[in-house]
Amino acid sequence: MVEVGDQLIYSLEKQIMESKDDYIDVDVLDLTTRYSNDVIASCAFGLKIDSQSEKNNEFYVKSKTITDFTFTQLLLFLFVVNVPYLKKIIDWDLIPKKSQIFFKRLVLDTMKERELRNILRPDMIHLLMEAKKGKLSHDDVKPNDDAIGFATVAESSVGYKERNRVWTDDDLVAQAILFLFGGFESVSTSMNFALHELALNPDVQERLAQEIRE
Repeated sequence: MVEVGDQLIYSLEKQIMESKDDYIDVDVLDLTTRYSNDVIASCAFGLKIDSQSEKNNEFYVKSKTITDFTFTQLLLFLFVVNVPYLKKIIDWDLIPKKSQIFFKRLVLDTMKERELRNILRPDMIHLLMEAKKGKLSHDDVKPNDDAIGFATVAESSVGYKERNRVWTDDDLVAQAILFLFGGFESVSTSMNFALHELALNPDVQERLAQEIRE
C-alpha cells in the first residue's frame, strides 16, 4: 500500500512540475479509484501496476467493467438476487465474458507460475493456493473457548465446518474477484470523504500530517 501511495504522490508532483500554473485540477474520484485498483492488484493478484501513469492498463480497464454497473445490469442483479431461479431462465452473467476470461487466466497463470518457480509472496493468491492444498494455518488451530468474548467472531470458517472442501479453479477466481468487488469502490469512496473533510479542516489536516511524521 505504501508503494502504491508513493506512486500516487509521484504522479501528483510530476503534474505540478509540468503545469504552467501554480495549481492543478485533480479529479479526486479518478485519483482514488486508481489508487484502490493498484492496491487490490498488489494485495489480491500479486501484480505491480501504476494506473496513475498507465491510464488505460488492462487490469484497470477490466476492473472498471465489472464494478461500473449500468442501470440494466443493476436491475437484473436485483431480480436474480431476490428470485434466484431466474438465473436459470435468463442467460445472463453479471460479469462480462471477456473480463471473466481475463481474471481467470490471470489468477490461474499466476498460481501456476508460482508453483513452478517456488515463489512465495504474502498476498491473497498465496492464501488461495494454500486453501486449494488444504494447508491454511487456520486449519490446524483449534478454537479456544476460554478466549471467546461477547465481541469475538470467527474470522473464517475454513478448518471448522469444511475441512475437506475441494476448491475448484472457479472458486479460487471467484474469491479474488470478490476481493476486487469489495474494495474497488468502497476504498476510493472512503478516501474521497476523508480528503474532503481534510480540505475543509486545515487544522485537522496539519495535525494528521504531524502525527504521520512522528
